[in-house]
Amino acid sequence: MSGRMNNFLLARGIDPRQFAALLKAFLTSDLRGLHYAKATGTQAKHVISPLFFVVGQCLTLSAIASLVLFMRVEVFFYSFVNLSLGVVVLAATVLVEFQEVVMNPHDLEILGPRPITPRTYAAARFANLLFYVVLMFLALTIQPAIVGMGLRDAGLWYGPAYLVAAFTGSVAVVCIVILALAAIGNSETLEGWKTLFAWTQIVLILVAGYGAQMMFRDKLSRLEMWGAFPPDWIQYVPTTWLARFVEQASIAPTQVTLLVGGIMLLFSAICLAITITVVARLYQTMQPLTVSVRYRPMGDARLGGLAFGMGNRVGNGPEERAGFWLCGRLLWRDGNLRMRSLLPFSMPLAVTVLGIFTQQFANPMQVKDPALTMLPILAVYLIGLGVPHMIYNLTFNDDHLAAWLLRCAPMSRPVGLGLGVCKAIMFWVITPTCLALAGVAAWVWQDPLAGLLHGALAWAFAWVMALAALWLAVPDIPFSCPPDRGGSSGPVLMTVALSCVAMNLGALHYLFAGSVWFWLAAFIVVIAVTFPLHRKAEARFEHLVGGGA
Repeated sequence: MSGRMNNFLLARGIDPRQFAALLKAFLTSDLRGLHYAKATGTQAKHVISPLFFVVGQCLTLSAIASLVLFMRVEVFFYSFVNLSLGVVVLAATVLVEFQEVVMNPHDLEILGPRPITPRTYAAARFANLLFYVVLMFLALTIQPAIVGMGLRDAGLWYGPAYLVAAFTGSVAVVCIVILALAAIGNSETLEGWKTLFAWTQIVLILVAGYGAQMMFRDKLSRLEMWGAFPPDWIQYVPTTWLARFVEQASIAPTQVTLLVGGIMLLFSAICLAITITVVARLYQTMQPLTVSVRYRPMGDARLGGLAFGMGNRVGNGPEERAGFWLCGRLLWRDGNLRMRSLLPFSMPLAVTVLGIFTQQFANPMQVKDPALTMLPILAVYLIGLGVPHMIYNLTFNDDHLAAWLLRCAPMSRPVGLGLGVCKAIMFWVITPTCLALAGVAAWVWQDPLAGLLHGALAWAFAWVMALAALWLAVPDIPFSCPPDRGGSSGPVLMTVALSCVAMNLGALHYLFAGSVWFWLAAFIVVIAVTFPLHRKAEARFEHLVGGGA
C-alpha cells in the first residue's frame, strides 16, 4: 500500500498489513462457496472460479434484456425491466454469499487466536463487500446504461439518471438483505433457500431467452403494448418509481428532477450508514461457533419404520417405502442433486408466466388459434417430459458408495424401489406443480373445469413418463452411481422418442380439446398404457438387481 493509505488506516486504528492480508483472502474466497460452486459446475480450486461464471451470467442477462428491448419499447419500460432484473439478481447474490462476503462466523476459528483488532477485521470485511457489490453492480448496469442511450426517446441525461436510479435501487436492496440476514442469523432452512437462489441468474437467462423468441414471433406485439400501457398495480412496484425518474430525466428534466436525484443519493447514503453501523456492532460481538448435540432416543415401536408417515401410506411394500423415503431425504439434503433434478421444471414455469404476461394463454377447449393455445398445451406436456430427466438424475448421488446396502437387501420386488422413487416425485414435485397449473389456468380462463382437466392430464402424463423412465432411462438402481458430469440430460434417443410422443399428443390436444371424447380417450389410454410399462419396468429392475447392465 502507499504511504498515504497506510497513514489513513493507522489514523483510524486499522493495521495496514493485516488489512491487506485479510482483504486479499476475502477477495479470493468471493463466490467460491458451496452454493455457486454447485450452480456453476466449478470448484473454488479451479482457475476459472464460480466468480467468473456468475459475473458472466450477469453480463449475459443484462445484454439479452438490453438488446431485445432496444428500439422496441420506450425509456420507461426499458428502464423498468433492467432495473428490476438488476435488483433481483443483486439481492439473490448477496443472499447466497452473505456468509462469505458480509459476515462469516467461521472466520473466528482461524482469526480468533491472532492479534487482529475488530476494527481491522471490520474494515477488511467492508472493503470486501464494497468490491463485491460494485462488481455485481457494474455487470448488471453498464450495458443497459450504454445501450439505453440509443433509444428514440432517450435524452442527454438518460445515462446519469439511469446510473443514479440503479445505484439507489442496488444500495437499498443490498442494505435490506444484509440487515434482514443479520437479524435472522444462520439457519438450516435458509441454507436450502440459498442453494435455490444460486440458480437465479440461470433461470432468468432461460426466461429472457425464450421470452425473446416468443416476443419476436408475436405479430400482435403484446409485450410492447403491455410496456406502453402497463396495468395499475405496477405503480406500487419500487422499481417503477426509479424507472419513472429515469423517464422524466430523459424526456423533460426540471429542477424538481434534479432535486429528486439528490434525495435518492441522500437516501442511499442513509441506508449505507445504518447498515455499516449495525454490521459493525455485530462484528464486535461475534463469538466462535459452538456445536451442541442433542440426543433423541428412538422408541422401540419406531425402529425399522419411516420417519415420514406418508411413505407408509403410498408405498406398497417395504421396497416402495424405502425408495419413497430415500428419494425425499436425498432431495432435501443434497442441494446439487435437487437443482440438477428440478431444472427441467423451470420450462413449464417459464412457458406459463410468459403466456400469461403476453396474453397467449387461452383455453384450448374454447379457442382454436394456435398462437393463443400453444403455450398452455406446452405447459401440460413439459411437466411430464421433466420426469424422465429427474428419475435419470436420481440414479447418481454423492453418497453412492452406500448403495451396497440396497444391493444386499433381500428385495422380493426390486421394481418397488424405483416405484417408490416415482411416487415420491409425484407426491413432492408433480402434484403441487399440477395443482398450481390447474389453479392458474382456472383463474386465467375463468373456467375451473377446464383448469382441473388440464392439471389432471398433466399429472397422468407425468405418471406414464415416470414408468417409461424406469424402463428406458435408468442405468442402474436408484442412488447407486457417482455423479455424471455433463451427462445429466439422460439418454438422447429416449428423450427424442418421448418428445415425439408429447408432440403428437399436443397436436391431438389442440385439435380435439373441445370434445369430451378426447378427454375420455386420453385418460383411458393413460390407464391402459401403465400396465405394459409396469411389466417392462419390473423386467428392467430384475435385470439390474440380478447383475445385468
